[in-house]
Amino acid sequence: MPRTRVPLLAALTLLAAAGIVPAAAAETLNPLHDSIPAATSGVGPISAAHDADFDVDTPDVDVTEAPAPDPGYAFDVRLTGHQEALDLCAGWVFEDFVAGDVVSAHNHCGGDVVLDLEVGDAVTLTGYAAGEYEITQLLTVPKYTPASVLAGGLWMQTCLWDGVNMRLARLTAA
Repeated sequence: MPRTRVPLLAALTLLAAAGIVPAAAAETLNPLHDSIPAATSGVGPISAAHDADFDVDTPDVDVTEAPAPDPGYAFDVRLTGHQEALDLCAGWVFEDFVAGDVVSAHNHCGGDVVLDLEVGDAVTLTGYAAGEYEITQLLTVPKYTPASVLAGGLWMQTCLWDGVNMRLARLTAA
């Protein structure tokens, strides 16, 4: 037998054993064709019906999903001004003071979320002062406290429900 026929013979023999080509195709090239089984001994093409005959033990797998990272808080700051802009009750207001900047809203206009902020919380601002921040300090001060308490930082602010105090949350770039 010439050497060039051996790889073809080996390939046809494997294909015949897998049931992909008829065994007769391999027999015509194989001088030992009597040793190739005429049938594939129950090995047939892959199919759902064929695989259903096999009983496979599937181990129980417990999957514990990692908790989703806390996205924090997000605020869209589209207004700028001071008390007159706050009184519109139309969203978050960027207030520019000489002593620092404040993003604020009345507590009854959605600003009460500031009362829930804690040190370490993540805050994302869009619009004015856009960026990602972390709450690094909380202050409760009486209304009409001088702006010097801002100490040059960026803060979020709303009034407490008691009507006499404000909550300030310092925002530090993350």
